[in-house]
Amino acid sequence: MYEPALRRVRLRVGYHGAAYSGFQINAAYVTIEGVLTEAISTIVRHPVHLSTAGRTDAGVHAIGQVITCDIPEAMNLHRLMRSVNGLCAPHIAVSDAQWVDNDFDARYSATWRQYKYTVVNTWEPQPMLVDRSWHVREPLSIPLMNLACDALYGEQDFAAFCRKPLEGEGEPVRTSHRYLFSAKWTVEDGGLAVFDIRANAFCHQMVRGIVGFLVDVGRGRRPPSDTRAVLLARDRAHGSAVAPAQGLTFWDVGYDGVRVHPRPHS
Repeated sequence: MYEPALRRVRLRVGYHGAAYSGFQINAAYVTIEGVLTEAISTIVRHPVHLSTAGRTDAGVHAIGQVITCDIPEAMNLHRLMRSVNGLCAPHIAVSDAQWVDNDFDARYSATWRQYKYTVVNTWEPQPMLVDRSWHVREPLSIPLMNLACDALYGEQDFAAFCRKPLEGEGEPVRTSHRYLFSAKWTVEDGGLAVFDIRANAFCHQMVRGIVGFLVDVGRGRRPPSDTRAVLLARDRAHGSAVAPAQGLTFWDVGYDGVRVHPRPHS
C-alpha cells in the first residue's frame, strides 16, 4: 500500500473551551484534540497524531495553543488552514501553519507557556464576559495580590496549588516542580483584573489554584505572606478553592532560549 511522504507541520490554534470536555482526546467525550484529529485526518487523507504545548481542562480557552503533527508533504498549508477552520468553526480556529523540522515537537520543544486569567471585579456582572471570566463582587487589592506573587518566582514545588495526578501501579511519581518566570495582576478598563503568568510548564490546575489563592489575598481573607507557607506545605488542603475554568486562557507558548527541566520529585 502506498504511503505518502510525511512532513511535520506546526499549527497555532485558538478555541472557545466551553463547548468541549477539555483538550485531551477521550472516546467518551467531545474534546478539542478529538475534533482536530478527525478534521485533519479527513483533510489530508492520512491518520494523524497530535502533540500539543498544553492540555487544557474543560471550559478553558486558548488563543495561542500550538500543536504539531505529521502530514503528507504535498499538502498546501493555506488549504489545510481553510479546511480545518471550515470543519471546526466557530469554536476552533487555526490562525497560522508552518512547516518545521521533524525533530520539533509542540510539547517537548517548548521553553515556556503563558496563561492569562480574567476576573470581573465589579458589583454588577458583565453578561458579555460571563463565559470568559470569573465574577468577583468584593473589591480586590491588586497591590496585595502582586505582593503575594513574589514568593512564587523561580523553581518551586507547586504541589499545594495543583491537582494530584493519579499514578498507576509501578509508574514513576510525577514531579510538581516548575520554574515560574513571571506572575502579575493588572487592572484594565471595565473593572477587569487580569492575571498574566508564565512558566516553563504547568501542573494540572496549577494556574487556577494560584488564582484562587491570590483572589483570597485580594479579598483580605489571607495575608500575602501565606504564599511561602502554602508552597512549603506541599498540600492542596493549605491552598484555596480553585478558580473557575472559564476565566482561564492559554495565551502563548515560546520555543526560544533554553528549556528548563524540573527537578525529580522528592
